[in-house]
Amino acid sequence: MTDTTQAYYEQLAEHRYEPLHHSISGTIRWDIEGAGSWFVIIRNGTVAVNRDTGAADCVCECSEQDFDRLVVGKQNPTTLLLQGKMKVTGNVGLAQIFQRLFPNENLAGAQTGA
Repeated sequence: MTDTTQAYYEQLAEHRYEPLHHSISGTIRWDIEGAGSWFVIIRNGTVAVNRDTGAADCVCECSEQDFDRLVVGKQNPTTLLLQGKMKVTGNVGLAQIFQRLFPNENLAGAQTGA
């Protein structure tokens, strides 16, 4: 697993609350080829991240390389979807809302040396 993927989910878990998601509730499972599955549970803005298995309202699948590019702002989720490099099943609206969490400015700056 890349450091970028791990760092993204660790930082997301540390936030515990995302104001952009204050009226959102749902579970998104990211199946990242080469890095495994990550669950992001959002309940009215409160965010929890874990690696447990379970039901998800939305499932997003992509390669580790493409996910890392999303995290640092070098790739747009909609573009990945249209190119067939990302698959979304379930609540697509939840996936659209989740994209507000990309890019992670801390990780983008670290990767570019800023």
